[in-house]
Amino acid sequence: MVAGLVPRMVRESTRSADGPGAHLGSRLLLLLLLLQLLVPQQLLHTAAPLADNYRDTTWYDVSELPQHLGPTEPVVLWYRNDLRVDDHPGLTAAAVAVGAAGPSGTSASPRPLAPVFLLDPVRLSYLAFTPGGPEALSAALERLRAELRVRGSDLAIRVGSWEQQLTAVARTVGSRAVVSEAEVELRWRLPAGAALDRARDALGVASYGWRAALWRADHFDIRYRTWRAQRGPPAEPLPAPSALPPFPASVEPGRIPGAAEMRKLLTEAALAVYDDGKDSGLAAVAAAVAAECASGPDADRAVRVCAGPDSPLQLLKMYLGTAPAPPPSATATASSVSLDEEVAALRRPGVDGAPFTGLFSSAKALGTLSARRVLKEAYIADGRPYGSVDPQRLRTPAAVAAAVAAEAADFHRALAVLDDDRVVGPGVEVHFWRWRGGLTDYCVAEPEQPLPGAPAVLLVHGFGAFGDQWRDNMAALAAAGFRVLAPTFPGFGRSQKAAVPYSQDLWRDFLRDFVLQVVGAPVVVAGNSIGGFISTCLAADYPPLVRGLVLLNSAGPIDPSFNIDSWRAAVAAGRPAPPALLVSAISSALFWYLERTVPSTLKWLYPTNPAKADEWLEREILRAAGDSGAIDVFKAVWYLPPPRALNWLIAEAWRGPTLVLQSQGALDPLNDAPSRARQLGRLCTNVEVELLQAGHCPHDEVPEQVNEALLRFIRTSVLRDEQGGSTAATTTPAVAAASPAPSLPALGDRA
Repeated sequence: MVAGLVPRMVRESTRSADGPGAHLGSRLLLLLLLLQLLVPQQLLHTAAPLADNYRDTTWYDVSELPQHLGPTEPVVLWYRNDLRVDDHPGLTAAAVAVGAAGPSGTSASPRPLAPVFLLDPVRLSYLAFTPGGPEALSAALERLRAELRVRGSDLAIRVGSWEQQLTAVARTVGSRAVVSEAEVELRWRLPAGAALDRARDALGVASYGWRAALWRADHFDIRYRTWRAQRGPPAEPLPAPSALPPFPASVEPGRIPGAAEMRKLLTEAALAVYDDGKDSGLAAVAAAVAAECASGPDADRAVRVCAGPDSPLQLLKMYLGTAPAPPPSATATASSVSLDEEVAALRRPGVDGAPFTGLFSSAKALGTLSARRVLKEAYIADGRPYGSVDPQRLRTPAAVAAAVAAEAADFHRALAVLDDDRVVGPGVEVHFWRWRGGLTDYCVAEPEQPLPGAPAVLLVHGFGAFGDQWRDNMAALAAAGFRVLAPTFPGFGRSQKAAVPYSQDLWRDFLRDFVLQVVGAPVVVAGNSIGGFISTCLAADYPPLVRGLVLLNSAGPIDPSFNIDSWRAAVAAGRPAPPALLVSAISSALFWYLERTVPSTLKWLYPTNPAKADEWLEREILRAAGDSGAIDVFKAVWYLPPPRALNWLIAEAWRGPTLVLQSQGALDPLNDAPSRARQLGRLCTNVEVELLQAGHCPHDEVPEQVNEALLRFIRTSVLRDEQGGSTAATTTPAVAAASPAPSLPALGDRA
């Protein structure tokens, strides 16, 4: 029964056309692929208060604001990713502080409070690469302003860089206190810190930070199951203030750009980054992605949800069934869609929480709903006392989806704060990045002496692994002059395991957006196992983003007879999904078995260097396997769309320089590596093959050999060919298959 349900992609990726690898049973195959699931990260951290791990010495906690505030001093409240008045600790604390009594207990009129949003097009340009992102921002700002005005305040809008505008606003208001949320993401924390430092240096401004945690920091543990057992009751959400201190008369509120204007503003800022005359191909990809995110089903749905008459909180209550759906509007059009229809369109096999994620991803990204409010409303909808049972034990599917999402958001935000000081290797830093509303991490090593003209190197892990698995590769590559980045796919490692339909398409789009938004330049991409297949899809579908491709034991079928038209017809026809109960039962059994056989199996997967399969690795595997949602990511393999042939992607779509390094490993226990290597070398004229004596993860098992091969390939097949003008990738179309065929669904069309 198991063999009959194993997805074709997984079966074919470990079987050569000659058949020598077919002797492995499908049950063992699934176990082994899962054992890659959660490969090395770092040693477990001991639990510690979040404040001790959020290192920014220029910040006070917002609770200290009354102690430092002068008797007549106003306050600036800087909104960024927290566009709400409900459950907003910063707003509540600032309102109390400026409305407090004057010195010696004398009564004093409330001092002004200036809520402000600094619309920095460069900082917010990533929203142009999010379906409906600019439109959602415009709608969220309009709603926030309306809610502030109802309470006697307003929202100041300033367009320009944070560094300039924050100081200008503080000077106009006459404030030396700025309240804002403590950030996790590097792309927010560093520029926000720079803006606050500039205001401090210019005006003596002090910074006050806040967080809206669901559970107490001193009960936190990075192991999800341990944390769940000891975390205690959840914190109650704060009600929205009924009234607010006056808005400063000296401040002009400013105009909020409408949806179309916001889209144009952020898209132009996003594309300007690449419009430097050096790489028109990168700009072409960015323009194509921005255009795709401006239209289509996902963008249309995001616009309908965010621009509708109902607030995110009201929409949440309607989703949970605690508020009635509004009657049909007299202004409704043929394109109007009810909430039930939206939910039905978002349902995916094996992903129970997909409708919640699809409906509220913008709310999560922009902070229009807090995790505490979502959790509270889920328990109300389920008719249970707040926090009385674990979120997974609520009775209705909608309540479970909402509560589990809120719990995961809180856990992974705390995990990110603790992760901020972990050490992967010499010269390697760990940062966090939010993609489509969910947090994930990435490792980066910067070269001390950058090699002129050198591409960045993007290292991509296999199924269930994470960026840290490249722990012994990053420093060596950086020492050779290359900037090196190793992201963790959504759903793996210490990333948030949201309820989304995981697939090769989703992970390819993640890599695409990571290159555009984080790397900002073309890369040489090296991928292991399924990471090799996803890397090949990236190179095939977006060749201007890639200057060279390296495959280490790549997954993906090798099929000399592959026909792209037949594949498109198969994708359009679809295929029946296996029974959900059966998938759940088998996946749970495999997880149960995995957790009891980790040490012996790891030694087996590292045949030439079993010492690398150490106790540290074992502990981190078990940590990640226990995360909420980890098993749901594994279930996704049962629903993956049919893949394109690896040889077709390399030879026909990508066509650029490719190194098949070890090609499944001469000692890889999963497959007959030499046979697959011979096939790729025979079918793809742009491939060079090098076999290593190593197991399935050679980059971790024999890193010195892999580093040497990577550097040799980049120097001789990428840089030298480009200098001679012979790199095949430079002659490929600007965007290959970057848009789905009109007759195909938006997802699953380029697997």
